Order: sequence, then C-alpha cells, then structure tokens
Amino acid sequence: MTEQPDPLWDPQQSGDETLARLTSLLGRYRHVPAPERVWSAGPPIVPRRRTRRAVIASAVALAACMAAVAVWVPWRLHWDERRQWAVDADAGPLPATLGVGNMLTTSAGESATVRVARIGRMDVLPGTRIRLLDTRGGHHRLELLEGRVRARIWAPPGYFGIAAGASETVDLGCEFEMSRNPQGEGTIHVTSGWIMHRVDGQETLVPAGSRLDFDAARSGIPLSTMSSPAFRAAVQRLDLAMAEGKRPPGAEEAVVREATASDSFALLSLLTRYPALASGPVYPKLATLLDLPVDAPHRDAWSRGSMHAMNLWWERIPRPPKAWWLNWQDAFR
Repeated sequence: MTEQPDPLWDPQQSGDETLARLTSLLGRYRHVPAPERVWSAGPPIVPRRRTRRAVIASAVALAACMAAVAVWVPWRLHWDERRQWAVDADAGPLPATLGVGNMLTTSAGESATVRVARIGRMDVLPGTRIRLLDTRGGHHRLELLEGRVRARIWAPPGYFGIAAGASETVDLGCEFEMSRNPQGEGTIHVTSGWIMHRVDGQETLVPAGSRLDFDAARSGIPLSTMSSPAFRAAVQRLDLAMAEGKRPPGAEEAVVREATASDSFALLSLLTRYPALASGPVYPKLATLLDLPVDAPHRDAWSRGSMHAMNLWWERIPRPPKAWWLNWQDAFR
C-alpha cells in the first residue's frame, strides 16, 4: 500500500479550500524564534561598546609590551666595562668567571660554555685556549689562541668579535664555529647570519652555509658547503696565484668549468677581490648564474675597480645581515 502525500504534514502539498482558509487564519499565531536565538553560520554580533573595550584593551597591552621592550633591550645590551663573563664548566676544575686579560684553557677532556655578557653564549670545546681582550657595552672582543669555539650571538652587528693573530672575525648577528691551530691556520663555518673577516686591511663577508679558510697573513675566498672538491681546489689555486700577482693559464677556466649555482657568492668574492678577473671568463659565468646580461661598459668599469659597478651585482645577492632582533628567543637564553 502506497501512502498518499498529506498536506497537513507537507506544506508543499496543496490542500482543499477549507485547509487553505484555516492556514491563513492561524498563520498569525505561528511561533517565530527571537533573532538572537536563530542559528546562523555568520559571526555573532558583538555590541559596539564591547568592541571598543576590546580594541582599547589590546592597544594598552601592546603599548605596555613595547614599553617593556624599550627598557629591557637596552639593559640586555648594556655591560659595564671590564665586568667579568660567567663560565659554566661541563667538566674539570675551570674558573667560574673570565675577566679581561685572563685566559680560559680546556684540556682534552674539558669543555665549557662562556656567557658573552648578556648578548649570547660561546661553547669552548676541548683542547682550546681563549683570552678575553675587552668587554663593555657595544664592544666585546676575545682572542682564540688555538682550539675550537661555537658562538651564538644576539646583538646588533659589530658588538662581538674574535681575534686570531692579525685577523679578526666580527659577528654581524649570527651563529658560527671557528677553529685555529698553533700555526695560526683556521676555518670559520657560518651556520646562520653573516660574519666579516678582517686581516691586513682586507675584509671578507661570509654568509650562512659557507666556510672560510684563513692563516696568519690572509683569508681565503668564502666557499659554499655544497661546493665540489674540484671547485674548491680551483678557487684556492687561482686565489693564491692572484695574491702573488700571477695569472696562470687555465686557472680561470678551471674555476668556471666547476662552478654551479651554489658558487655564485664565491665567484662574486673573487671578482671583487681581483677586479682584473672581469676581463676573463669568470665575469660572464657569474652573469649567467645571476641571470644578468654581459654588459661591455659595466664589465670594463669592473675591470678598472669601479665600486659602483660591483655594487650593482652585489645587490643581486641576498646579503643583508641577519635581523638579530627577530631572533628574540636568543635573548632569553
């Protein structure tokens, strides 16, 4: 048996004349829920007064946070001149503090963590000797005599630096590892941000993901950790030859042949250190990697040592120092 649609239960069905009249008369008594109780997929309506209060409260909270930061950051960066640094020894009878002029030495089985004023920390690995040279607000310097250290700094560029003989490694807001042997040869590996390496008037920028070899007299060319052994060898050969005023046949071609996209910074550093190389194959290779045209006037200006010409290509490298203040978590360590 099939049920017939009933207009009493299905408003879509038309009823007889009597039902239509009753529906019209009783419609005025139909239950209609209050507007605030009607379900809606939209956001609830917040009274205007409550909205103003929320905005004012948020503004007050933001202002309070900004005021706290404005007071707290200068305190964090301030440091009394010659005030000692704290030392946390992992093993061994090491001193609890490090003062200006004093040395910290770890044996083969010892390591320590030195708190760099209030701006960071430095891990001193086994078999390392360091000496604190100077410390005051905005200027903290120590010397790595031999061994290996890892530094993580939360401060504006230039606040922290490590001397190694005649050279100096200046932090530009970063994390890096540095080693040096008794003969003065060493390596710097930057894992975050940038450093500047200075020696004998020569300044070399080293970005994250790169390492730089140096000795007592000079620094090498920063090379990506992804560079091939063949590229590293070719660059080192050309760099040493150019430093001696030589330009051996085939050296530039070897660099170009082994270069990949990850080696753009190394090629840029080579051309900046030795502008005369712009007349050879290194310039067009770097132009290809940077997706730039080989412009004859620009190339000639570079060969003559024009800083303006060099800066046009440097601007194509994402090279600003790390925004140290964005790494605010470091300030709490």
